[in-house]
Amino acid sequence: MLPETPALLQLRFQNMDLFLSMSTVVGAGLMGGQIAMVLALGSRETWLISRRRESLANARSNLERYAQDLGRHNRLGGESPDAVLNRIYTTTDLEAAVGESIFVVESITEDLASKQALFHRLDAVAAADVPLVSNTSGLPITRLAEKARHMDRIAGSHFVQPAHVVPVAEIVRGEQTSDRTMDRITGIWQRLGYFPLRVNKDVPGFLVNRLQHALIREAVDLLASGVASAEDIDAAFRLGLAPRFTTAGPLEQRDINGLSMHVRVASHLWKTLAGWEQSLAYLQELVATGATGLESGNGYYNWTGKDPHSIRTSKDEQLLRRTAEVMADWEEEQETRRQATEPGASQ
Repeated sequence: MLPETPALLQLRFQNMDLFLSMSTVVGAGLMGGQIAMVLALGSRETWLISRRRESLANARSNLERYAQDLGRHNRLGGESPDAVLNRIYTTTDLEAAVGESIFVVESITEDLASKQALFHRLDAVAAADVPLVSNTSGLPITRLAEKARHMDRIAGSHFVQPAHVVPVAEIVRGEQTSDRTMDRITGIWQRLGYFPLRVNKDVPGFLVNRLQHALIREAVDLLASGVASAEDIDAAFRLGLAPRFTTAGPLEQRDINGLSMHVRVASHLWKTLAGWEQSLAYLQELVATGATGLESGNGYYNWTGKDPHSIRTSKDEQLLRRTAEVMADWEEEQETRRQATEPGASQ
């Protein structure tokens, strides 16, 4: 049973219109398929491109699951899963899928040279006013754009995995990205029900990954140092920090608790937090032994005998439920703030 949600949240996913005539995602990996699902909610046609037919077949199978999952949670704009899926097309022909598109997202492998070559090609094929965006998780947008002629229309649009569930998108400005491009991309994701996070400087890792990896680096150092087990480290976050951070982010939460206490703790604790050397060495050693995580059967955890597909499906289902609850609270808070700032609100 879905939690009760305020009217604004219901509208976010129930009143979408097909405002994009044609959108395109280049790259049919895990994230590429998820982004295609998001775009299909507001597009009359969404094209998913890969050089390999096998990748497209795998993506189609994943898309069917995504559509069913979103449908169960009332996040398909009132449509059936089949209706949304029927607007997603797959192809190996980049020119055909980009030439008439009005919004193009790149989501290929995290390799600078490959992405530079692709943006050079996209810039030549796409209509001159079409935004070209990258889902890179950390490569500099400025570097990705440097071989293109129209660098002003290239920006980042980085999602949080799984992209079709977590309702935020980073909009990353490269050194040459225009205000118009930033505004257009922001508007597209907003109309698709996503919260745009505008990143105004092209720093490594942008916003989400810098925050995420600072936490992970410390977690790995605690594990490598024998301070606690992987299970207890994760439980400290899932049961201790995560619930609180869904009600107030780290900066707001510190304000609420009081900065006088915060500065006293920070003055001695921050100096002891992990550097990168031991954490990275520990991770590199794991990977060198073949312990690459869920797919290999070992990583920080022992996954022997566990089905990766079942694990991911279960986690996605949990995340869909939690996201609905968090978004409902967020919408109520934003509406309360909006009403408090309206002319005539009681002082």
